[in-house]
Amino acid sequence: MKVYPLKFDSLFKEKVWGGENMARVLGKRLPPGARIGESWEVSGYGDDVSIVANGPYRGMGLGRMEADFGEALIGTDVPRGRFPLLFKFVDAADRLSVQVHPDDAYARRREHGASGKTEAWVIVDAQPGARLVRGLEPGVDAETFRQAIEKGRLDGILHWIEVSPGDVVFVPAGQVHAIGRGILLYEVQQSSDITYRVYDWGRPRPLHIEKALEVTHYDQLPDLVEGLQVEEAGGTKTVLVNCPYFVVGRLDVRSSMEDQCDGRSFHVLSVLDGHGEIGWGSHQTMPIERGESLLLPAQLGAYKVSGNVVVIRTWVPSND
Repeated sequence: MKVYPLKFDSLFKEKVWGGENMARVLGKRLPPGARIGESWEVSGYGDDVSIVANGPYRGMGLGRMEADFGEALIGTDVPRGRFPLLFKFVDAADRLSVQVHPDDAYARRREHGASGKTEAWVIVDAQPGARLVRGLEPGVDAETFRQAIEKGRLDGILHWIEVSPGDVVFVPAGQVHAIGRGILLYEVQQSSDITYRVYDWGRPRPLHIEKALEVTHYDQLPDLVEGLQVEEAGGTKTVLVNCPYFVVGRLDVRSSMEDQCDGRSFHVLSVLDGHGEIGWGSHQTMPIERGESLLLPAQLGAYKVSGNVVVIRTWVPSND
């Protein structure tokens, strides 16, 4: 395999709640007049497979890349068979449905062997006072939740929190959630698109109430992730989320910062702000801009991010 950072063509998804903020905030070229709710940045899910947009592998799909190059691309500690994560930007010009996702065990049993869906959000842009639902209010149990759904009166049981750019929210499988209007966020998730809607603000879309009640957890978790910061000469590294499926960190680069792919897992870098370049190998470089995402093969080795740039970096943790 010729090892270099892979860029992909964005897969735009039109949604009833979508908007045009990805153009304004991230500089993406959106289809004219379309209400784009999601931009899938790196995906091996179903038929929505990312296509390489640069270098000698331009035009190849991520699934073919994984089949041809295996551990050199995804790493020795990443299970083979399907690219495990999905990376996207989400633009909520209107409220998303109140929903919940199953865990792996339930999805394998009830959804034909699919993966569950644990996810993490980084708020990229938010209108003043923008809010989202992160779980249910303390004291809400399964019967209270069922009655509220049946009556269509969820306002008193949903746990709303106000968010601002830079905030981080961890959403494990089983937690009820909803993205409120006026929020643009970056999402890292398991490679799954299973969603059980319980309330959709009057929109005539199917609901999945019984399955949602079966998978919902009622644990209380912190609203926002604090993160663990480490100051370096060239910027700041922050570990945001560390769970069995992914580790998500932020690089606030002021001059340059170094890291490496050590063969165990690929890295995905997504640029939230600024511009710069990535360097690897024998003095090879590539420009990076806000709104871009790159897949770094597991065998890339040492790399350096330079410039004045904010990058979200994700990899799959080892199980040892």
